Amino acid sequence: MVYRGDLLVPSADGPILPAARPPPPKDLTPKQQAIWRELVADLDRDWFSDTAHMLKELVAHIDYARMLAAGIEQVRTQLVGLPLGSKEEKALSRSLASLLRQHGKQSASIASLSTKLRLTPQSRQSARRADQVRNRTGTRPWEDCESP
Repeated sequence: MVYRGDLLVPSADGPILPAARPPPPKDLTPKQQAIWRELVADLDRDWFSDTAHMLKELVAHIDYARMLAAGIEQVRTQLVGLPLGSKEEKALSRSLASLLRQHGKQSASIASLSTKLRLTPQSRQSARRADQVRNRTGTRPWEDCESP
């Protein structure tokens, strides 16, 4: 059945069935496949219908960021008992700085892809909805004061 205006017209196409959630690509690692399923399970079935390639990149960046975070924690625990200024402490500090930079790059990529895939709350909110929320909140404290 199809609605056209006020009329309900029978459709020859039959009922509209929801699309299945996209399965993870076979070339992803088991960890990455688990991340894929986690992301896909939280959204509508057809959310990633034509953006699966971007989702695949997001999954990879999340996996890399988690690996880097584990490396950062490992280096931090090694740094705990070392005397300041020693050769080993300096080498581990350089390694930690490198890992932190790499993790920052992964985090930036995750944020960018998440926004492009409309996974963040801000990217899901329309401008109209934002205006409705802003109008509902009333006057702001700085708008309440009278100018001298």
